[in-house]
Amino acid sequence: MAKDIRHLFTSWRLLLLVGILAGALAGISSCGSDEPDMKVGYYLSVSSSEAYMASSEDEGQGTMSDTQHGNVLYTTITRMKNAVQNAYPTPDTKGADVAVLMACDKIYRDYKNMYGEYEKNTICVVKIMRTKLDDGIVVGSRTLTTYSFGALPPDKDHVQ
Repeated sequence: MAKDIRHLFTSWRLLLLVGILAGALAGISSCGSDEPDMKVGYYLSVSSSEAYMASSEDEGQGTMSDTQHGNVLYTTITRMKNAVQNAYPTPDTKGADVAVLMACDKIYRDYKNMYGEYEKNTICVVKIMRTKLDDGIVVGSRTLTTYSFGALPPDKDHVQ
């Protein structure tokens, strides 16, 4: 019986030693990376079947040149870009996913409350992208969320 207890004690110590070594190796490999911590960035990826950019003359007034719906899209997308910048003004290694998403979600909800019932057929998709930056160059990105905007009837007054 004493021999069984010694064997059990020796096996237990051996298992503990293997566990400690495995943990130490995992810690060393994660700390010894030559790759520096990359900064996080955010941007809007916009895909639209309708023009939404303003001309340089219109930009100061925040209006759109060709279509009324373009004006609504331009204003909403501009507000979202500004919200991302305000929620995350200085890039760091952690990011601010929640703050960025909350800011853009509020703008999207405002848009949907005003125009959601008039929309039909998605014409614009906006994605909030989270990126990893290496000296200001995007080396990886992923979509945090996607917003869809539909066409509005031309007879509605859409000035925000």
